Amino acid sequence: MAAITRRLGLGLLAAVGLGTPFARRASGQDEAGKGRALWFGTRLDAAGDAHATAFDGDGRKVVDIPLPARGHGVSIAPDRRHAVVLGRRPGLFAFVFDMATGEITARLSVPDGRHLCGHGIHTADGRLFLATETDWEGERGLLGVYDVADGYRRVAEWETGGLDPHDVRVLPDGRHAVVANGGILTHPDAPGAKLNLAEMDSSIAVIDLGDGSMARQHRLSPDLFQLSIRHLAVSAEGDVAFAMQYEGPSMDSVPLGGILRRDGGLELLDMPRDDLRDLRHYFGSMASDDGGTVFGMTSPRGGKAVFFRYADGAYLGARDLSDVCPIAADPGTPGQFYLAGGHGGIAVVRPEGAVRTLTGALAEQAHWDNHMIVAVPS
Repeated sequence: MAAITRRLGLGLLAAVGLGTPFARRASGQDEAGKGRALWFGTRLDAAGDAHATAFDGDGRKVVDIPLPARGHGVSIAPDRRHAVVLGRRPGLFAFVFDMATGEITARLSVPDGRHLCGHGIHTADGRLFLATETDWEGERGLLGVYDVADGYRRVAEWETGGLDPHDVRVLPDGRHAVVANGGILTHPDAPGAKLNLAEMDSSIAVIDLGDGSMARQHRLSPDLFQLSIRHLAVSAEGDVAFAMQYEGPSMDSVPLGGILRRDGGLELLDMPRDDLRDLRHYFGSMASDDGGTVFGMTSPRGGKAVFFRYADGAYLGARDLSDVCPIAADPGTPGQFYLAGGHGGIAVVRPEGAVRTLTGALAEQAHWDNHMIVAVPS
């Protein structure tokens, strides 16, 4: 897919416009998804066109939104009435869509000199939407703060205390957000280039949602400075699991995950050496299970999902799926997850084994991108 400049990206956004309904909703699909859990992700079709797509537990397409470029993260509002889909870093678009009517109702307006970093989250009370952003000239990571009731108007920006903020989650207390600062310096004038690999500074920042101040910040030991903290998942009790990508020498063996405990302690995850090697220094996504006691992390480079227990960090096993990245909980079934692959395929798995593989054109032919989130009917 051709690179998208800011001017071209804005033109594509205008072409999509507000009030645009979901595209290609086949007859009966609305009823198929009504009252059931839906999994939202982004994908490419066979022609290379990008979509944000929701499917039900049997892999049937329920909604399908055309996107101007590849998507990345999705966030669903607490009231389940609307959701936000964001473009890949450096992102130039984020659409808000009504989950009942299938209309795009708003889009995030990011100031010049900023770009979206692919992830966002609604606060627990639904009042705010927080998007990870970069001020590339100022070399600052930010949380863009958007007022949901005011059409997602941007009302503030809060510093994340580092470069390259990526994933963001809200802690169970509802008063703090946690941000993964990847620590990598990039710039739109050097697409794809990582400009500071010799002096990376990755961290986990905990932000006070009352005033945007830094409540605390956590870093790995200096000898692990080339580990980039990318993705987060939170347990029911508030422990924060994190997934990383290693930018150092290919022959190194380094941990790729950890848990930030509620008391501030930081633990790195241990797993069998062969399974760790298979991950090829890269995790692309992660999620907690429905009970908030188990989490899974996926490696598209390794074609593998691995699972751990929050309570003690114990390794629970691995499941294989080609180019796997999107992962989300199976609601109502603790310890069970949905996985999707970049080469096609949707599987329902548990750490101890596969449960079933979904069938049909969407499940088998869609090229799934990085992330997936489950919406549970209220």
